[in-house]
Amino acid sequence: MKPITHLMIAGSRYSNYEALNYARRVVQRAHQLGYTIVVGDNPKGVDMTVVQECRRLKAKVLVVGITNFPRNGGCSHGSYVKVERDTYRAAGGYLLDRYHTRDRWMVDNATLGLFIWNGNSQGTKTGYDYMLSRHKEAHLITFRFKEACHG
Repeated sequence: MKPITHLMIAGSRYSNYEALNYARRVVQRAHQLGYTIVVGDNPKGVDMTVVQECRRLKAKVLVVGITNFPRNGGCSHGSYVKVERDTYRAAGGYLLDRYHTRDRWMVDNATLGLFIWNGNSQGTKTGYDYMLSRHKEAHLITFRFKEACHG
């Protein structure tokens, strides 16, 4: 019996065309390999692009959020998990914010992770660092916005 691979795809909500196109290709390859995709419910950027591609392909997907319904519409053929805020606490005992809680849950329930970073988003970089701290395979792919040429 082949083990189930849960691939977390996360990224910046403000991403350029190359980054979003890369996210689509990752979904296509993960779908070919039979992976289950784990993605957040942000209605912008990488999360939205991944969800749209999962819908198109009918890929195995688990959309994760903090509200009763996925903010990006989710995937009717997949599943949605609402993560409760009290799932994780910081070392001092206080609750983490809702998005840190969601992101930690996704990392802890994924086999491996791909983080598509715009070089700026602290949340994407924090998720990547957390996955490494959990001794899981993680890849950080950077697509920086190109500066306009003046001359």
